[in-house]
Parts: sequence; structure tokens; C-alpha cells
Amino acid sequence: MLLVGIDQSQRKHDVCLMNEVGVHLARFEISHNARGFQRLHGERQRIEVSPRDCLVALESGYSLLVDYLLDQHYQVHIIPGKAVDRYRDRHRQSCSASDRSDAVVLAHILRTDRHLYTPWYADQPLTRQICSLVKLVHDLKHSVVQFTNRLRNLLWRYYPLAAELFSDLNLPISLHFIQTYPAPQQAKQLTKAQFAAFCRDHRYYRSDLIARRYGQLLNAQTFASSYVAAAYASQAQTLARVTLDLVQERDQAQKQLTQAFAQHPDSFIFEPLPGAGEFLAPALLSKFRDCRARFPTAAVAQAIAGTSPVTIQSGKRRRVQFRRACDKDFRYYATQFAKCSTQESAWAAAYFDTVRPRCEKASHAYRCLANRWLAIIWRLWTNRVEYDEAVHLRNRHTGRRPH
Repeated sequence: MLLVGIDQSQRKHDVCLMNEVGVHLARFEISHNARGFQRLHGERQRIEVSPRDCLVALESGYSLLVDYLLDQHYQVHIIPGKAVDRYRDRHRQSCSASDRSDAVVLAHILRTDRHLYTPWYADQPLTRQICSLVKLVHDLKHSVVQFTNRLRNLLWRYYPLAAELFSDLNLPISLHFIQTYPAPQQAKQLTKAQFAAFCRDHRYYRSDLIARRYGQLLNAQTFASSYVAAAYASQAQTLARVTLDLVQERDQAQKQLTQAFAQHPDSFIFEPLPGAGEFLAPALLSKFRDCRARFPTAAVAQAIAGTSPVTIQSGKRRRVQFRRACDKDFRYYATQFAKCSTQESAWAAAYFDTVRPRCEKASHAYRCLANRWLAIIWRLWTNRVEYDEAVHLRNRHTGRRPH
């Protein structure tokens, strides 16, 4: 068995090859390209060990190097950076550290404690696509919020009517209105027929709402002079155009995500979850992924998602605190799902109402609910069954726990 520790960086990687008794067989540096990966392959062949008998330890599972290793049938283990930091003290007496020494530490972790770390398995291509699309939609949503807030702040400076004319500022009709009529003086000159034609051109057909919006337009007070409006109009048009592009890209990415999610064999597990919707259902799937060995117990999933607290106990002292070392995106998806579930699940709403008085913040209560949900989802995911509210309520009544 060959133990391989690789300390990754952006342009190069330090590698340590070690046998099972701790002897260093080779230490070298490879570049982050095909030539570097081939050198690693050549060093392994020189020692005459097959890829299936090579255990590789790295700190990150998302890189071209990891894809290459999995494709070549190496056994990959991902070691959390916090664990690597703690292991360093077993091999040094000072606070010194380097990429070369970290590669040695990673190899030693496999030599002494590999039973503590689950091998990293490659997901099927569809799951990888869903993970990528979930991240894209998530980032685009944040960008839409960011640019919408910037646009709203600008409009409140000189053109508050445009920020509130339609139900939401990031609606396409709102953004088109700002691009077409970037100054309040231009909007005030619109006739009812012109405004109605603009609305219908943007698929806004309700006559009663068109009349109401036009009434708001006529009665709005314009405090900014034409000189002030001219100073900000071009900036408003630019922000509206960028925001509209982001909204359209977000909607297109969400459509692709929905299509990919519908084709996944595990979609039936996540789709019925109450309140998950078209984004949170595939987002949760992207965190559970394909390999059931990834989360051997519900507690592992809860810890990685950061919904379960950390208990620190020494002697008579015992402290329970917020878990900071976790997958932040996983925690966000889980808590957002918990929040949405209170609108559609009776037991989730009742549980939140029970926990909320004991929590300082609502976010803490939603995190507690998310912790309960993850135990349920883990059981569904492990057994490959879909969620049934009636079954869950019956289990709660009989005292059966989901984990």
C-alpha cells in the first residue's frame, strides 16, 4: 500500500510518497497541469504500485487534480484543513510550517488514522451538473439582490416612484421602465394610453392594476430637479440593465437546474419535502450527493451542515456553542428549507413555535428545526423512500425517532 500526501496550491502541488511504516519513498513538486499529473503517475509506476493500492490525502475535493486521481482509480481521502492543522503538532516542536511538511503530515494521517476518514467517491455526471447549477443559481440570486439594493438606494436619491411603482424592483417590467423612463420628468409626461401600451408590451394585462399604477404615477411628488435627475439617470439605466441581465441569467439557470433535477434518480426523495420548491430541493440533493457512505449517520450530516451545536466538556464545566466549522452553503440551504417548511408542514410549524421561546434569535430556532429535518432527510435518503407527512406524524405519535 502506497500512502500519498499532496498539499495543493494554485499553480503547484507538493507530494510525499510514504510506505505503511512511515518511510519516505519520494518527495517532489508537481505543476498544476497534465505534465505534473503525469509525473505523479510516473513516480507511482517507478515504485511498482497500482493506482487501486494508492491512498491519497488532500485538503480539498474540488480540483482538476482530484478529478484526475479519481479517473485513474486512486483512493482519495479528503482531510479537513482544521484536522491537518492539529496533526502538524504531532510532527514538530515549533510553529514552523511549509507546503512540503504539510504533504508529509497528510501522508502520516493516512498511515495512522485513515479509518477515521471516508474515501471520496466521484458522483455521477448528472449530480455534478446539479451541484454546478445550484452554485450558479445561488450566486446569481445574491448578485440580483446586491444590484437591486444598489439600484433602489439610487432611486431613493432622486426617483422614489420608480422603486415602488410595481410590486418588486427586480421584476423585468420595473427594470424596463427605469431604462425607458430614467427621469421622473419623463414619467410624468406619459399619457394613460402610453402607460397602458408599455405595460401590455411587458405582459402586464390587468386593467385595474394598470389604472392604479398610472394613478400613482400622476399623484407622485417630484422633488428632484431636472438637473439632479440628469446626473443620476444614466447610472440608473446602467444598474437596471445589469440587474435585468442577472435576472434573466438566474431564471435560465434555474430552468436548467429544474430539468436536470427531474432526471436524477434521487429527485423523488427531495421533491416532496414541504416548502423545498424548485431550488431548495435540488440544493439539498447537491449536498447529500450520491454515495450513501458519505454520511454513515444522521449526526455526521448534521455536523457537516452545522445545524447541530458543539459540546465542550471538561470536569464539571460543560458548554454548548454554535458550530462554526461546517459547510456554510449546506447550513444555508438547510435553514432556508426549515423556514419554508413552517408554511406547509403542521409539525414543523408547531416545533418552531415550541422552540422559539427558548432561543434568543429566530435563526437559532430555524437551525434547531433544520437539525430535525436533516435527521428525517438522512433516513429518507438512506432508505431511498419519499417523504410522507402522515407517516412522520404517526412515527412521532408512537415515539419512533427518524435516526
